[in-house]
Amino acid sequence: MISLILCAAMLASSGALAAVASAADGECNCDYSPVIILPGINHSPTYLYDENNEPVLDSDGKQIGGTLLILETRNIIKIVPKLLFSIFATVLTQHNVGLDKAAYEAASYLFSIQKCDDNGNHVENLQTKRWNHPISEMTEDDIQWLYRMVPIQALENEIGGDHIYMFTFNLVGDPMESADELHEYIKMVKEQTGHDKVSFLPVSLGGTILTAYLDKYGHEDLDQIVNAVACLNGTDIVADMYARKWNLSDEYLYHEYIAGIMEEENDDPTLGYIINTVLHILPRSGVDALLSGAISAILDTIMINCPQMWAMVPSYRYEALANKYLSSPEKAELRAKTDRFQQARLNLNDNILAAVADGVKVNSISGSNLAFGEQMYSFFNIVDSANKVNTDGIINMSSTTMGATGAPAGQTLPEGYKQAYTNPDYPDYSYISPDNKIDASTAVLPDNTWIFLNQHHEVGNNDVVLNLAKAIFVGEVSNVHDNPEKYPQFNYTCNTKGIRRWRLPDAKDELENNANLSAEDKAELTAAIAEGEAVLALTIADAERVDAADQRLKDILVKVGRYQPEEEPSKLAPYVEKAAENFSLFLLKTLGGGSLFDRIFR
Repeated sequence: MISLILCAAMLASSGALAAVASAADGECNCDYSPVIILPGINHSPTYLYDENNEPVLDSDGKQIGGTLLILETRNIIKIVPKLLFSIFATVLTQHNVGLDKAAYEAASYLFSIQKCDDNGNHVENLQTKRWNHPISEMTEDDIQWLYRMVPIQALENEIGGDHIYMFTFNLVGDPMESADELHEYIKMVKEQTGHDKVSFLPVSLGGTILTAYLDKYGHEDLDQIVNAVACLNGTDIVADMYARKWNLSDEYLYHEYIAGIMEEENDDPTLGYIINTVLHILPRSGVDALLSGAISAILDTIMINCPQMWAMVPSYRYEALANKYLSSPEKAELRAKTDRFQQARLNLNDNILAAVADGVKVNSISGSNLAFGEQMYSFFNIVDSANKVNTDGIINMSSTTMGATGAPAGQTLPEGYKQAYTNPDYPDYSYISPDNKIDASTAVLPDNTWIFLNQHHEVGNNDVVLNLAKAIFVGEVSNVHDNPEKYPQFNYTCNTKGIRRWRLPDAKDELENNANLSAEDKAELTAAIAEGEAVLALTIADAERVDAADQRLKDILVKVGRYQPEEEPSKLAPYVEKAAENFSLFLLKTLGGGSLFDRIFR
């Protein structure tokens, strides 16, 4: 018996040693493949370096860079006098005095760091930060930044931070070249984790990298793809920018547009109405020149010559716009790059279906039913397509769903509309949304397309979306028929960001560290925390419950002294706002678009 026990112990020890050795060699026998985030437009830190690969610093000694637009401001004082002179001269003469040229030069300078040449390469030495390790090995600052950009905590709690990676790419790069880099990155992830397959989480602009990768390298290394508001067929916002198609009606430009932006920024449109008043000092020719010059500069610096920007033009608008801008011989190399991505995008549906046929699990999560610029980023309201398509406020719903049909924002599907596809296993299932605005049956994968009604593109603000993505990744749900009571195909919107990011951490800190809490306050803090955590776990959006939980946390945090009470609004503020609005309307009706000089002499 002793000999048998010793033998068993030795066998067990050798098995344990073998397991340790396997882990050391990079093998992993866990249930989840590593997830690689293909991030959005504002998620890839990129920095400016000089010809010696040394960081370039600004006047404050900080490295020049950013995650979206990297503005050149070091010598901006040189371009200000000319712009101001043109503005003053245009006001004094009531004619355009070089304002278009001055605006062009100013904007060209501001955007010069990310300028691309005629071959589609960025002119400056721009380098994007790359994390060649999982998020579990990120610094605390980096992980907190990641949580703000892509709130991945729920998935991390399930599969571990050692199985989540963040692939970054240059905003002014080439998506086909980014696909090459991603291919090498996948090799590294597989080696580090011991898995033979990886999963993708394409977010927003990350959808363009997915599109390029599938067409260039196929799907043999992939286990799952969960698209989160992924840009899979561009957005009409970007196409309208290239086409220079805007809503510049007098009523919109001189009364509604700027006031809407100010209201979003400050919860008060008053300043916008005041700016409208000032705008009437310029003649309409001056306003048009200012806009035209600035737009031309943006197109010439970071749009026309940038392959990644072209990747955001919908396939059905690409050919006409490319012929307009990329037909000259000097842009032949650039046109070859953008044509290559266009072909990848035209192949996307077939590439996705081929991946599914080979066992890759593919799901898409989308927002819907908004006009461009609705709810957030209201400056996008100005594009011509603003109210003509169904969007999440930033990207066409048809793009993020790979083909679902949606009525234009504010409208419903035509009377008598019938869905295009019926699943034989679920013959009574309707792919038409409860509000009769969307038909998911026309999507490439109608049974794996999840749509949140009235949800803005910033889905990280809605933990219900995050919980669905996690449930798909861990296999709790695989399609819309698995558990429709818990994970319906058509869900709704709510905003849990404030609770997750601020209120709950602050409340827990007070509960743990505030030694002066009364028994009553401690009980209320505990209850408010429990309700906050409960709404973060919701799988069906309930905006009223979320708002109530948020307010409850705010109230107790004010009571215990963590937050200051909200200031009482000024009693005069509504009257000032109304007066400014009425004066803006008066000027619009009296002067139309332009100045008094325009009205009298033109």
